[in-house]
Amino acid sequence: MNQKVEDKPVLVRYADDFVILSMPGQGTALRQRLRQWLTARGLTLNEEKTRLVQSREGFNFLGFSVRWQQGRKSQRWYCHVQPSAKTEQRFRDQVRHILNHWNQHKHTTEVVHELNTFLRGWSGYFHFRHSSQVIWDLQGWVRARLKGWLWRKHGRTKGKWIGYPDALLHERYGLWLMPTHAPWKRA
Repeated sequence: MNQKVEDKPVLVRYADDFVILSMPGQGTALRQRLRQWLTARGLTLNEEKTRLVQSREGFNFLGFSVRWQQGRKSQRWYCHVQPSAKTEQRFRDQVRHILNHWNQHKHTTEVVHELNTFLRGWSGYFHFRHSSQVIWDLQGWVRARLKGWLWRKHGRTKGKWIGYPDALLHERYGLWLMPTHAPWKRA
């Protein structure tokens, strides 16, 4: 059988998480082979997390959403990779935790430093492929959240967020600006 290199299944693994990418119709046989291989080593496949997916349906892996998508200009299909919706929600939850009313007694630089540490780590991991729009949207959300936190901290009652332009957040308070241009790199 003369099989092309592209037709061979590919295993993408990180620690104990993995994805097997294969041509349509190969999934069931590969899953059976994987079960036998794991059983021979005294391991089991987590059936709750295991599923066969058509490529255009997409899947989540290591916090990323991976799916086939058609390009706007070229109309060609490409692999679209961006942070998943669940990852975005966790991001918002963590920012809410940092910028909550229990932290209003802390000095602003201390809270912004904690926020910046989180933003640098998160964007360092998720700043990949097609993440630019997601990061752009989350950056705007973080700014709005910080403005609200500062507004409450300073006891403002009127004109919500007046006096807190974006430039002030970055220059005076030191809010780190997440990169919104993702480099095209391979993992």
